[in-house]
Amino acid sequence: MDHPRVGNVIFVHPDGTGPSHWAAARAYWRGPDGALAWDGLEELAVYRGHMADQLTATSNGGATTHAFGVKVRGAGSFGRDGEGDDAKELVALSGYRGSIMREAANAGLPVGVVNDGDLAEPGTGAFLAEAGSRHDVADIVDQMVFGRPGADDIPPVVVLGGGERFLLPRGTPRCVDHVSTHCAVHADPVTGQGPMRQDGRNLVKEAGEAGWVVVRTRREFDALVREVQTRADYRPRVLGAFAADDTFNDVPEEELVMRGLTDSRRDARDRRGRLIIWGDAPGSRGANPPTAREMTELALLILQRHSEAAGKPFFLVVEVESTDNLANANNAIGSLRAIRRADEVIAAIRDFEATHPDTLLLTAADSDASGLNVISPPPVDDDGRVSSLNNNPTGRAADRQDVAADGMEGQGTMPFRALPDAAGRASDFAISWIGINDVAGGVIARAQGLNADALRHQFNNTLDNTDVYRLMYLTLFGRMPEASTPPARTP
Repeated sequence: MDHPRVGNVIFVHPDGTGPSHWAAARAYWRGPDGALAWDGLEELAVYRGHMADQLTATSNGGATTHAFGVKVRGAGSFGRDGEGDDAKELVALSGYRGSIMREAANAGLPVGVVNDGDLAEPGTGAFLAEAGSRHDVADIVDQMVFGRPGADDIPPVVVLGGGERFLLPRGTPRCVDHVSTHCAVHADPVTGQGPMRQDGRNLVKEAGEAGWVVVRTRREFDALVREVQTRADYRPRVLGAFAADDTFNDVPEEELVMRGLTDSRRDARDRRGRLIIWGDAPGSRGANPPTAREMTELALLILQRHSEAAGKPFFLVVEVESTDNLANANNAIGSLRAIRRADEVIAAIRDFEATHPDTLLLTAADSDASGLNVISPPPVDDDGRVSSLNNNPTGRAADRQDVAADGMEGQGTMPFRALPDAAGRASDFAISWIGINDVAGGVIARAQGLNADALRHQFNNTLDNTDVYRLMYLTLFGRMPEASTPPARTP
């Protein structure tokens, strides 16, 4: 690539999604012969996601590799190599003392992150924060908004997600009559947890005083969208926190039913099911948080305006964390809905790229969440409800291990029905899992737009996790750093 073009980079991380996740969602939402937005991306490569010390990536280790371009130890790394006192400062593949996003922002490029999980989620957080542990959430969010200690970082333009509880001090009361900087809008609908900071700091108040527009409710979000759309010269710096923790409820279906997180307004034929996966009960302030697509569309509009004003491209990282967490909870309908939401994000960015061709859209997961598999026809009992499968037989009847599969509301419920195939046939199916872990299963990287053909020409359709950094760096800065690991060998 002799004369690479420089432009915007949008990295979409639908966490935990392998080909089987996309296949299940395709069958359910489009039919097995239909097509998702993900299917239409121009370029494709097999993704290799091993860490420095293990085959399966962790969310924090994988994100750190994407953000710095070097392999790290998987277990604890978060913007550093290792955990706790053993964590070592990282120098990125370019030689910069910080992530690709910090290098871009400090070079004057507008940057931002969107996550339907909490603000401290590694898939976006590791692009802006360097911590001794992924559990140092208060410190991570502080760095994301106000920069790394002593680094004099230029802040991002957009930070949108959940995680209000990480912004407010423990003991902050709930908002009652109106929303203010001195009260918490959200409590977690499953755990009831609220504000957790132990340093006494109120980052909602501090961010507002530093010039951020802070939004925490659907009403505030919609009002901001209208203002940005109607004022062509308006380019705010926005911090959004639309849930106490994640914007979704990442527990098994059975627990949602037990806790009454069901929507009786849903018709039995509604393919979304009746479980409340995102937000809180109808009528509450947290009932309808912005979707990943809605947050992404707002981020794109604001970043593009900052980009035009700066005369430089922008950099956006979007993580759909729900695809990972819901699969790790073995929540089948939640996973199908989350993958659909990830696909809606990709569709929105494809629409943006169609009118802004100097844009790279790159998407990959870092691992395969819980080994989702489609079973069709499904195992069912005499009442037609999903039953179980024999798992890992030994040939001895006494060792038989039956593993329950999932239907529409979990174990022992009615099977899913795919939309019809090209011949008009609609098939029932169940979903099974290998466990509740991320695994080193199959992951596919895809790309579209500016420099997307590098997946073929530079990487031979095999993309190491460090190459995510290299391709993004090429597009933002016009040069590709040398690989930190040798290329894949061929026989």
